[in-house]
Amino acid sequence: MLKNILTLFILSITILSAKAQTSWVKQKFGDKLILNFPTEAKKVAESTYLAKDSTGAVYGVVIMEIDQSAYKTTLSADTLMVRLKFIDEVVGSIKAKMPKYTIGNLKIAEINKVKTYSLNGKNDENQSTVHLNIFLIGDVSYSLTCFLPAGLDPKNKDAFLNGFSVSK
Repeated sequence: MLKNILTLFILSITILSAKAQTSWVKQKFGDKLILNFPTEAKKVAESTYLAKDSTGAVYGVVIMEIDQSAYKTTLSADTLMVRLKFIDEVVGSIKAKMPKYTIGNLKIAEINKVKTYSLNGKNDENQSTVHLNIFLIGDVSYSLTCFLPAGLDPKNKDAFLNGFSVSK
């Protein structure tokens, strides 16, 4: 009996390690942000980088400079209010650009000492999910996005969305 349990344990470890993402690629964006991707991210648009792993999950980042003057004309000069108005517009834009996904409510958290705004959505047609983590550093907005095919283990998603670092 012990021999069977030991064999099952070793087999389980072997299978899990064979399917796990073994090494992530660190990439620097601008002067401050370092992201971990499962493979090297490729630039697909002026401010968009994407990477796809062996499971079919897609990871991306969109980098956008914030023109705060556009928000200060209708609001006070309060930077917090400017940022909240900007986030509202970003969330509205995301929902409009992803009509097949039912996007949930915005959640605010702090990851690696950075205030983040996260969204999750689901495509009812193919059961895929999208997960976003948006944060602001100075006058730059970073939107981290992960698309997961139906039934995929989300552990790599969490490593990507929470595995960034910001230098001062």
